[in-house]
Amino acid sequence: MKYPYILNTGRLKKFIEMIPKIGVPPKITQPNLPTLGFKSANDRPIVTILRFINFIDANNVPTEDYRAFRDSSKAGTIMATALKKAYAELFEIYPDAYDKDDESLKNFFAPTTDAGEQVVMQTVTTFKALCSFANFKAIPKEEEKKREEGEEKIEERKQIPQIPAGVTINLNIQLALPATDDATVYDRIFKALKENLLSRE
Repeated sequence: MKYPYILNTGRLKKFIEMIPKIGVPPKITQPNLPTLGFKSANDRPIVTILRFINFIDANNVPTEDYRAFRDSSKAGTIMATALKKAYAELFEIYPDAYDKDDESLKNFFAPTTDAGEQVVMQTVTTFKALCSFANFKAIPKEEEKKREEGEEKIEERKQIPQIPAGVTINLNIQLALPATDDATVYDRIFKALKENLLSRE
């Protein structure tokens, strides 16, 4: 199963709602779910789903996203970003996947599993349950801010004077030669000019 699902999405939503209240456990595993109040065997997919959206890592340890989600001012953005990564293929096809109807979502999830229609529908409802905690409209604002910062840096680089490629710089050097009848003096002067100014090395 490429995309995880849970039969009772109400239990998943209850767990996510509890994240700010239960603190940050050392690990979140299926065996310790009962200690958090989730004793049914049907609650076990919660762990798989948390791992899928990167709220816990491969060792079931809560991640930075899990911790950040506990901040109510950031929770919606954190969940939206997590879902866009976890369901990247879905959002590539439907950038507004969180607003798509059940039929469109079923058509996407159906080819990803050999299971029947019931499982496909549960996958849809699981996705929509997660989306209920996400604020997707906050993401474009963050991306817009980053783009504006990038444009400002480009503008700053443009303001730095640069010498265009292919420009030739000419130097006008004037020498006051000493008055002398000794030709070797001039030979030495021009030899030094050739070695120090005209050499390409």
